[in-house]
Amino acid sequence: MIETIAAKPSLRDVSLSQKADQAFRSIFENAPCGMLLVNAQGLITHTNERLCAMFGYSTEELAAQPIEILLPTRFRSDHVGLRDGYTQAPRPRAMGQGRDLTGLRKDGVEFPLEIGLSVIDTAEGRFNCASIIDITDRKRAELRLKEANGQLEEFTYVASHDLRSPIRGIANLIEFIREDYGDSAPATVQKNLARMDERIGAMEKLIEDLLTYARSGRRTAKIEPIVLRDLVDEVLALEPPPAHVHISVDASDESFDGTKVPLATVLRNLISNAIKHHDREEVSITITIRLVHDQCIMEVSDDGPGIPEAAQKRVFRLFQTLNASERKGVGLGLAVVQRLVTGHGGAITLLSSDDQRGSTFRVRWPRYARTDLDD
Repeated sequence: MIETIAAKPSLRDVSLSQKADQAFRSIFENAPCGMLLVNAQGLITHTNERLCAMFGYSTEELAAQPIEILLPTRFRSDHVGLRDGYTQAPRPRAMGQGRDLTGLRKDGVEFPLEIGLSVIDTAEGRFNCASIIDITDRKRAELRLKEANGQLEEFTYVASHDLRSPIRGIANLIEFIREDYGDSAPATVQKNLARMDERIGAMEKLIEDLLTYARSGRRTAKIEPIVLRDLVDEVLALEPPPAHVHISVDASDESFDGTKVPLATVLRNLISNAIKHHDREEVSITITIRLVHDQCIMEVSDDGPGIPEAAQKRVFRLFQTLNASERKGVGLGLAVVQRLVTGHGGAITLLSSDDQRGSTFRVRWPRYARTDLDD
């Protein structure tokens, strides 16, 4: 089908032409997307099985039909002009860039699609070739994600604006009570007021954590050099651990280009989580970070009580803690970590067993930028 025949073809030229024709037919018929050929008059001349299944037609039903049969009625008149324009100045390109495209099945149901256009010169003339992909599943996933992010943003807006005002009002009332009592307040009253202060502080911290969680899903495009040892040193310098916490670091001076701020946030939260949930006076934490192939592998290990295997999936969820005594921690740190890691194309694994102390969080962070993750 593809034209490779010279003015006076030799037997070898004819053989090559036949092989090229066979190769094109094989690619056309077995392509994982829908494929069709349209002649200069806009009539369908060839289709593959995938396209017929996509639109619900048989090959015979589409043969010699105008390409507009596959479009919703409201788009057909405009498409004739677009099709003629492409025929006059053809070039390989994606169709409908910057706008959604819609196909029409035989049963009248529309579906979103992507179309790639190219031109094929054959012994029978020039044809427009279209490759078509049904993107229904992708659009559904994008819609679900958009709805989830919208709900999260709405929730954090309420938390930020509608909750802070009454909390501040309660804090002011506590101060008024202190002023009214002065130094004569009974010890029990002073104790209860102090406990109320703690509750207010915890609620304000919860609001800040919720906002942090919401923002953590927003990817950053700032790519900069990251030196492994310097990254750990900067995190520890920004929030020095308490005297009873002993941290050992195994990190080289290797470097890679990546998104530094979110990776540092992940490390800081993992260290904080190990300290907060430790059950002994002395805390030992080991930080290991290295480059392996196309990933940065970071591990934060502790000698704490460990995390029961039955609870390991739960610890990454919002507001989840292992027991009631930890409610003051509200359980947002690991949810933020997982949201950041997965949002930048990485993965996080928890290693902990029921028969020994300690746990390890292993983070796999890509050493490369992707347009869908870092733009």
